[in-house]
Amino acid sequence: MSAHPFDRRRFIGQSFILGTGMLIPWDKASAGPCKDAEIFLEGFAATLRPYVLAYEGPRRTSATAFKGKALDTAGGRWESRIDQRREKDAMDFHLRFTLERGDATSAGVAAVFDFGDWNAEMYVMIPASVYNGNRNRTVDRPYAAGLDRTDLYRKDLPLTTGVLPQLSPHEGTPSELQVNVCNTTTPAVVIYNRRTKKAFIVLTEQGSVFGDHGFTITESQDRKTASLAICAPGVRHKKPLFVGFENSPDRGGHWPEGSSLTLRLKVYIFAAEDIPAVLDRFMTVRKAVTGPNHPRNLIPFSHVIALMTGLIDQRFYRGRYAFYCPENATWISYGWIGGLMDTYPMLVLGDQAHLDRVTQTFDFAIPRGQGASGYFYGATDQDGRNFGREGYDEFPEIVLTRKNGDLLFWLLKQFMILKAQGRADAIKPGWEHAVRRLADAFVATWEKDGQWGNFLNNATGAVAVYNTTGGAMVVGGLALASAYFQNPGYLQVASEAALLYYERDFEALGMTTGGCADILQNADSETASGLMTSLMALYEITSDDKWLEKSARLAHLLATWTVSFDYVLPADTELARLGARLTGAVWASTQNKHAAPGICTSSGDPLFRLYRSTGDARYAELLHDIIHAHAEGMRPDGTVTERLNYCDADGTRGYRGGKGSTGWNLLNGILMAIEIPGIYVRVDTATIYVFDHVEAKVGKRDGDKMDLVITNLTPFPADITVLVENAGRAKSPLGYTAFLSWPKVTVNAGETRTVPVTIS
Repeated sequence: MSAHPFDRRRFIGQSFILGTGMLIPWDKASAGPCKDAEIFLEGFAATLRPYVLAYEGPRRTSATAFKGKALDTAGGRWESRIDQRREKDAMDFHLRFTLERGDATSAGVAAVFDFGDWNAEMYVMIPASVYNGNRNRTVDRPYAAGLDRTDLYRKDLPLTTGVLPQLSPHEGTPSELQVNVCNTTTPAVVIYNRRTKKAFIVLTEQGSVFGDHGFTITESQDRKTASLAICAPGVRHKKPLFVGFENSPDRGGHWPEGSSLTLRLKVYIFAAEDIPAVLDRFMTVRKAVTGPNHPRNLIPFSHVIALMTGLIDQRFYRGRYAFYCPENATWISYGWIGGLMDTYPMLVLGDQAHLDRVTQTFDFAIPRGQGASGYFYGATDQDGRNFGREGYDEFPEIVLTRKNGDLLFWLLKQFMILKAQGRADAIKPGWEHAVRRLADAFVATWEKDGQWGNFLNNATGAVAVYNTTGGAMVVGGLALASAYFQNPGYLQVASEAALLYYERDFEALGMTTGGCADILQNADSETASGLMTSLMALYEITSDDKWLEKSARLAHLLATWTVSFDYVLPADTELARLGARLTGAVWASTQNKHAAPGICTSSGDPLFRLYRSTGDARYAELLHDIIHAHAEGMRPDGTVTERLNYCDADGTRGYRGGKGSTGWNLLNGILMAIEIPGIYVRVDTATIYVFDHVEAKVGKRDGDKMDLVITNLTPFPADITVLVENAGRAKSPLGYTAFLSWPKVTVNAGETRTVPVTIS
């Protein structure tokens, strides 16, 4: 039951805010949806009305609601019509606007939802741009400069982000945010009322002939009412940048007489116990308006491996010391973007030459990079000197928590690979000792502070910057360490931390934060993926289904960071000329407003594990989208950067970035090709899912035997891994080295082959 029952009469007269804190009155006779739609919207204390907007430059000068089917403005006479269709707890609204007479030179239209039972605790999410309303403390700091030094070692530090679109955290002050579709992964707004446990999701299209649609959310100063305007075109007062804002280039459209436009919306209103339940539903419906995407099969996994391991080999530095460089520089930056992680695929290759190179890398980095507490520094240069790359350069002992979490997880995975290959004798006791020291450091900090914060002091082991979900990957690392070192204490701490992050950050706030050194404490995709991965690691180690269920819920959060539609780019951009399909690109953070090929830094294998264990195809589809988007970012020589972008926050919109490669995008491309089966087969149900860049279908079937008909339409030969299981096999955890034994099928370019498969 609502704390403030919706009274339609009370709400009449309170409407669309212009950004001044003043509400424009509207008449009870305003044009709007039919009675059935009114009843539907009252389920979230909402109304819907069409508007005509006028602009001078990016400044909105008027917002006029229809009081019937026609409306006269300075630009001429407008007509509107709302068509609607009900589907259980959803309703489609098509709002058609036509300029019947006149010539409007800088105008737009909007569908405006007014909410009469609002409060300052509403969860507001615009995918990849706004989480929990972005109601955080904000500070105006330069890019990658860290927090003000007075914020170091503050246990009471609130979540702090750079300046960004936000609903004000301070009641009694104006509160408005504006986001255009080019700054979202799905054209949608999600709202959850924590008090009434009711959710509202609205989906729309990318835009119109005038450009991208825009979202404006405005709260009254007492936070009792609010409005959401879906505008065509989207005209922002200010344009968000990587950090801060600049003057907006947005303008209203020119509407000659006879011009018309239809805003297509789909609204869901439903009961939800908590934010994870809301995001579960969002993952299901996020493509309901934009429709199915159309991924292209471009580059088989085997060709990705060949190209990208070759590029990693080109980064093997030989000087005073020899080691793999994760970046375009002669140093190792640990974890995060690939340091001591890019060695993993080189070990998977299985030959002695690459083992020798990995051995040289470990021998150089592990003893030199580890600090007194057991935590590693941010980076080590070619002469063995440690330095900081965390935004706190004057304090090289301060290191991003996430980087050490990555190291723990990925070094143990590499030890597991060597053992599975029968090369356990290559694992040096000194390496294992260092990894155990790292695990012990995490335990010591947890026992002292009950968290790992955003940054750590690797000299003392103290938390240097508090709070965030920055230790998400530590959970997975300790879970693996508990099995590798046979230490149940590691598992206990991993379980406690997993629950803290899940309940405090994801369940309560609907976001995860603190995964990157360059973004302060903004919400980001990397901790969402990291926590999903770690929860899956707990399931792999314990076989406890509660961790599987929690990992699935984090996958729903990751889906909000992943592009769900094929954004139409300006025709003169590189990606548009290439015909690129951007569904599956993964957004970085609410600060670094860009999409990239793949997850930083992961294959996304928990999504496959979720599909395998649950049979829920949403996880397979999300992973398939991510895999295929990565190929859209690759050049013919295999180089790839961290830009696969359509946002206008920096100068890379529609381009694949500069020359060369970004190390972590090389790495995640190889990881997807290694850790994800090209084709997954369930012989008991005769179902298959194809992740590789080929086509396949089921041929003849005979009990636990069946034929696969595989077609390779790419210009490259494909060596395709095939995992064949039945329901019994799929119920067991997969493990971390299973892919080493998956059989392969070779299908040449342009060839179709029929291949018999069975459970081995």
